[in-house]
Amino acid sequence: MDPARDMGAVADLIQAAFADDLDQAGYSMLREMRNVGRLGALLWWFDGAGSGLNQMLTGFVWVEDGQVVGNVTLTQTPYVSDRWIISNVAVARPYRGRGIARSLMSAALDLVREWRGKVVTLQVRDDNLSALHIYQTMGFAALFGTTYLRLDQVTPVSPLPPTGVQLRPLPPADGDMAYQVGCAATPRDVQAEQPLRVADYQLGLDKRLSDWLRKLAGRATPLRLVAECGDRLQAIIVAEPTGRGSESQIKLTVHPQERGSIEREMISHALHYLYQWTPHAVVARHPTYHPEGVEGFRSFGFQIERTLLWMKREM
Repeated sequence: MDPARDMGAVADLIQAAFADDLDQAGYSMLREMRNVGRLGALLWWFDGAGSGLNQMLTGFVWVEDGQVVGNVTLTQTPYVSDRWIISNVAVARPYRGRGIARSLMSAALDLVREWRGKVVTLQVRDDNLSALHIYQTMGFAALFGTTYLRLDQVTPVSPLPPTGVQLRPLPPADGDMAYQVGCAATPRDVQAEQPLRVADYQLGLDKRLSDWLRKLAGRATPLRLVAECGDRLQAIIVAEPTGRGSESQIKLTVHPQERGSIEREMISHALHYLYQWTPHAVVARHPTYHPEGVEGFRSFGFQIERTLLWMKREM
C-alpha cells in the first residue's frame, strides 16, 4: 500500500465494507484518510525525507481491473516496537469468497515476521463468522470483547437507591483509588493488551479546567459518581453529556466483588442526570467479561449494536 496513491481508494473501500459499524469517530478517520490521499506527491516528498509515513500507514492492497478491491492495514503499537495491530481487513463485495482476505492476512503476517514482530492483534465482530474462521485457522485466539450499546432517547428515570453502599461525586483526591478499582475490574490478560493509565481515572487540572469552562458557558459537565463502602470504592460511573445532535456516553466500572448488585443503581443515576441536560441518544461500550453490566444497560432499554472481539496471535 502506497499512502500517497492508495489512501483515498482504501477509504472508499472501508466505508463500503463497514458502513453499518462506522460511528462519528470512524467517519472522522475516513476524512483524514482522504485528506492524506489528496496530499499525493507532497506526502511522498515528506516520506522521502524520512518521516516514516510508509511504516505508520503500511499494509497491502489487492488490485484488479485497475481498482483497489481489498485492503489490510498494519500499525505498530506506540512505544512497543514488537507488537502490531491488523485493521481494515476489507474486500469489495463482488470479489469476496475467493481467498483475497486470507492472502492479504498472510502478506501482513509475513511482513510482521520480517520486521521481527512478536505479537499481532486485531478486532472482529463476533457475528462475522467467515472472518472469525479465517483468523482462527491462522492462529488467532479471542481474549475478550467489547459490546457496543445504544439508547436512542433518554426517558425520565428515577435514581434507584443503592443497597449497602453510598454514592457520591468523585473528588480529585480519590483518583488513585479509582484507578485501583479499574485494575481490579480489568483482567490481567486484558491489561497486558490495553494497559490502564492512572491519568484516565484522575481528575487532573485539565479536566477541572474543562469543567469550569463548561459551567461558565452554561453547559453540562460530566457526572462522575463512585459507590463507596466504608473507606473502599466499589464502582465508578461517568456520564458525559454532549450537545444537540451528538451522542452522550456512559462508562461503568464495577469491582468484581460488587458485580450483579449495583449496576442498575449506577446506570439509573447516570440516565437521570443526562435527561436533565440532553435527552437524546446515549451510547456505552462495555466489556464482555462483565455481563452483569451489559444486562444492566439493557434493562433500561439499551440495544446491542455489535460486539467486537479482541484477538491475538503470538509470532
